[in-house]
Amino acid sequence: MTSYKDFENITITPWIPVSKIPSTGFGDYEKLVEQYGEVGVYQVAETKDVEAIGKDLVHEDIGYTGKSTSVLSRTYSIRAPSGDHGASRYIRQNNLDRETDVMIRYIYCTQEQYTSLENDIHKETNDRYGYRFKWTDASAGNTGNASMAIDLVNKLTSEQILDMIVELKKIAIQKNQQEFLERLKEV
Repeated sequence: MTSYKDFENITITPWIPVSKIPSTGFGDYEKLVEQYGEVGVYQVAETKDVEAIGKDLVHEDIGYTGKSTSVLSRTYSIRAPSGDHGASRYIRQNNLDRETDVMIRYIYCTQEQYTSLENDIHKETNDRYGYRFKWTDASAGNTGNASMAIDLVNKLTSEQILDMIVELKKIAIQKNQQEFLERLKEV
C-alpha cells in the first residue's frame, strides 16, 4: 500500500484561522484556486495543537481530515457558525472561536490522488491512535450520531423536546431489553 509520504507534487498550505476560509467569488478564493487548483485534502485542528502537529499529516491532535474536489467550497461551511459540516458542528458544540481557537490547512493534490491521500492519512492515523481523526464526534458516520442528534435538538422548541423525551424513553427501554436478552443468551 502506498504511504501518504510517497505522494509527489502535493502542496501543503500554512495553517489559517477557520474564520479566514475564503468564500466563492472573492479575490482570495480565486487566487488560491489559480495557485493550487481545487482538489485536495483538508485538515482542521485547534490552534493550541498546531505547533505540535507541525508539518505532519498524521498526528494525534489533528481534529478532522477530509477531502474534496473543491476543498475551499467544501470547507466554507466549517467557517459558518451554523454550518452543516461535522467540524463546524464540533466547533459550535465545544464553544470554540473560529478566529482564535481553530485553524485549517489544505493539502492540494491531483484528482487521481485525493481519495488515496485521505484514505492513507485516515488509515495511518487509525493504526497509530485508534481513530481516523481526533474529533470523532465530527464524523458524519455512526461515531458522530449523538453529536448530530444534539445539534438537531437545539433547533427544536421546548415543547418538541418534551415530546421527543417520551419517544426517547421508549427507544431506550426497548434497546435495553434487547441488550439484556442478548446477554442472557450467553449465560
